[in-house]
Amino acid sequence: MPFIRVRTGPHQGKVFEIKDDVITIGRDENQMIQILDQGVSRMHAEIFKLGGICFVRDLNSTNGTFVNSVRITEEALKENDELLIGRTILRYEEKLRPDTSIGFIQIADPTTRLQLQPLLTKLGKSAPTLPSQEVRSRSITLAHELGKILIGAEDFNEALAKTLKLVAENVGADDGYFFMNERSTGRLIQRASYEREEDRNERKVSKTIAKRILQTGMPLLTSDAALDQRLNISESVVLKKIKAVIAVPIMLRDRAEGLLYFHTSRTSAPFSLEDLEVVISAALQVSLALTEHVANKRLRDRWVSTVRALVTAMEARLPRKHGHSDRVAQYSVAVAGQLGLGRQEIEHIRLAALMHDIGRIHDPPGEAAPESHVYAGERILQGIEGYEDLLPGVRYHHERADGSGFPYGIRNEETPLMARIIIVTNHFDDLGMSSGAGGADPTGKEALAKISEGGGKIFDEDVVKGLIICHNTGALYDRPVES
Repeated sequence: MPFIRVRTGPHQGKVFEIKDDVITIGRDENQMIQILDQGVSRMHAEIFKLGGICFVRDLNSTNGTFVNSVRITEEALKENDELLIGRTILRYEEKLRPDTSIGFIQIADPTTRLQLQPLLTKLGKSAPTLPSQEVRSRSITLAHELGKILIGAEDFNEALAKTLKLVAENVGADDGYFFMNERSTGRLIQRASYEREEDRNERKVSKTIAKRILQTGMPLLTSDAALDQRLNISESVVLKKIKAVIAVPIMLRDRAEGLLYFHTSRTSAPFSLEDLEVVISAALQVSLALTEHVANKRLRDRWVSTVRALVTAMEARLPRKHGHSDRVAQYSVAVAGQLGLGRQEIEHIRLAALMHDIGRIHDPPGEAAPESHVYAGERILQGIEGYEDLLPGVRYHHERADGSGFPYGIRNEETPLMARIIIVTNHFDDLGMSSGAGGADPTGKEALAKISEGGGKIFDEDVVKGLIICHNTGALYDRPVES
């Protein structure tokens, strides 16, 4: 008598006997196998018997029904065929047999439950270990670790690299990659990778597999890609001698926009379904984190656009200041990087440097008091929600380490590092440096000499050293990449 066994999901372990009645599958509560998954249609598929042969038929579902990772309309089922509906895996079996990956077999009637322990005792065997419980434990532990890596990560690419390493080690992969699909060109862009040292000379990636994942939006597990008929003996698979692969889509707004790809060359113990479950769990975490990252980047881009609009308005009133804020921001980013600051701190310093003179937009015609633009800049930033982190760079950019600056007269130890950096870079540009483009001091040597004389006296000594190193290496004049 044939059966359908649920391999993953809330109904894992449940077995449905295929009789004369059709087995319906979907999200609707009236379906015989109900799968509560937004990727599953209300009436998704059905399994039926015809002339002693069992068939699965897709019911025009949105996301499709897959047999052995191939999307089907109607397919005759063979022993051990695996069906993928949403994220739930089901297996077709000709005869009911104990499944050692679970602790029980549950027949469609929920009141009938066959415990394995009494059965195995009669056979003189001990109860099996429960890999499914171990998988759940692995997935939970991995989800916890990935959460710590991905949530609030300052450097998202670095977080992705750590994620790949953690997952690869968890499933025993030789290497792992994170790709994003570039919509405008259709190119596959590698954003992060993990490779064992001995494998770095050759990247075991098949474009055929990657494109398949993006097109179908469904995960793929193969124990030997060269023998997998689904891949039509791809040239990239054969030439690169690609063996076992797990590839899982990264979903954004119900579309496969990227994928996690893991490979191993070992033939004795290739990837298992349990490994696939672990990678699917990791892909979900990455999808959620990436969605948040994209949203934050859009918000930050709008924020930067607002900053640039304000700076442009200010410089339009003061032609002599044209380009000054951009150069100070450029120098400040270089120095902050030299001092070893984090990505988020550097971004705040860049924006504060762009805004440091924003108060000059309120300067009256003619001569204004030196401190008036500082107070005006403070008022502007205090009136804009979210700009609080930039305030020190505006408030203190005319202070000095010995307390001789204005308008607050604070000393070096009272001055936030952001301001200490902008104090130096602002004065450096004021002394005539204009990126070697025809300023009063095109080589910067005179300005550097004057700044150097003030190191440890009126300027922070470490910041001055950072400025000099960046000048000598040329990093001071590299345009920063906006994150």
